[in-house]
Amino acid sequence: MEIINVKEDDLEEEKLKYIDDTFILKEHKKELINNIKKIYNNMYPWADDILMKCLVLHHYQETISKIDKEAYLSEIKDENVEDMI
Repeated sequence: MEIINVKEDDLEEEKLKYIDDTFILKEHKKELINNIKKIYNNMYPWADDILMKCLVLHHYQETISKIDKEAYLSEIKDENVEDMI
């Protein structure tokens, strides 16, 4: 059996891979995660909880990383103004 050594620099690099989702509304995060879970539950009903969590997290991060932050915030602002009228 081979022992894998992980350097501290490697761990820091992994932390940098996480995306900033602080600008996403909480209800949109929940809705996105629930939809992704439904997709993977249908695709991989045999998957255990750990695999499912990895798949959902990866898909979530990929989706959020492709969102145009300014366009998203502008759309949210426009929706809020329309709701007030």
